Amino acid sequence: MTTRRTAARIAAAATASSLVLLTGTPAVAADAPVAQASATALRLTIAGTPADSGTFTVTHDGERQRSEGSDSPALSVLGGQDFVQAGTLAQKARTRVEDGRGASAACSGLAGDGAVLLEVDEGSCLRPGDNLELTAGNLDLSNLQILRSDFLAGFDQQLQDALAPVLDPLLAGLQAVLEQVLDAADAALVLDLGAVQSFCVARPGEVSGGSTLAGAGASLRLAGQEVTLLDLPADPAPNTKLVTDLGEVVDLVLQTLRTQFTEAIEGVLGPLGQVIDQAEVLTAALGTVGEQLAPLEENVLDVTLNKQERGKNRIDVTALDVRVLPVAASFGVELLDVEIGHSSCGPNGRVQPDEPQEPNTPAPQPQPQPEPQVPISVPAGASGSSGSGLGTGGLLVLLLTALGAGAVATRRTLRS
Repeated sequence: MTTRRTAARIAAAATASSLVLLTGTPAVAADAPVAQASATALRLTIAGTPADSGTFTVTHDGERQRSEGSDSPALSVLGGQDFVQAGTLAQKARTRVEDGRGASAACSGLAGDGAVLLEVDEGSCLRPGDNLELTAGNLDLSNLQILRSDFLAGFDQQLQDALAPVLDPLLAGLQAVLEQVLDAADAALVLDLGAVQSFCVARPGEVSGGSTLAGAGASLRLAGQEVTLLDLPADPAPNTKLVTDLGEVVDLVLQTLRTQFTEAIEGVLGPLGQVIDQAEVLTAALGTVGEQLAPLEENVLDVTLNKQERGKNRIDVTALDVRVLPVAASFGVELLDVEIGHSSCGPNGRVQPDEPQEPNTPAPQPQPQPEPQVPISVPAGASGSSGSGLGTGGLLVLLLTALGAGAVATRRTLRS
């Protein structure tokens, strides 16, 4: 009995110790925020050198929201770049808990001077001000030349013989006109923006986002004229791609040169007009320049509007993604990558797990069994038994009686 009581006491102590340990252990370890969102107004890479407005990030741990970065950065954070010198940057984000689940929203973008910053409003954090003009790259055409070999390739032998005595002064005169036109051209790729912004929302079981581009477009300015390359839609569909070539720019350059070459031949090169066919000379000169301009007719600007990337309980949205492609490098355009209005929401989680955890209860302990009782009476025997009339039951009764009598006699003897 002593052994049995000692084992029960040890089991009870172990159970109490395990309950203390379980009480000191947290039920759920939060490895990730319950809700999170971030916003970056502007990212630039100019000739391989990156710059950005910084990122405003908010997280929620189920009890309160924390933030890092600035939600209204100054343009000075972009450093000494020449792409944007004026305007308003906005990058807003917020988080909260709805019915035990994380929810987040973000908005970011760029607008001109006079724009008004708004709070995150699921679609807008900027009210447009003045339009903003950004130079995406200066188009340097100074490397174009009138090539002698290409210039003569289109003429028959008779015209080549006629041009031989005056070919050197003719090419020198045409080259001088070409350089004059190119110096005055001052060609530049330009982005015109009103307010460009993106937004995103991540709620339990739902993510959404979009972009708006007010008064946005791309053009090229050349010799006082402007060629429209792109008119950007105000509310583009997700992942809208716009690829632009400069075929119109090539036509404008050649048209300007034709006028200047004609005036030069009739003016400065007037005396040569008597021995040459002006029409063929103009065609040959424009042909050699046009061959060198051919890469401009390939893709120069690659534009993505309302760029979206989605994952499980998360979404990233970029309002405007502009890339000046390597083909423009041969014309002195400084390669440029621009991301305007990058907003990110999620992934979000829950404050509590999906299902309640089972309570930590100790294993059931075996109950102590009652001690056997000594019988105080024994039946005389089963009915119908044979043999002695006492039977087994009778013998037990006699034995117990004898033992009791002996015990009484012993006690009496001791007392006496």
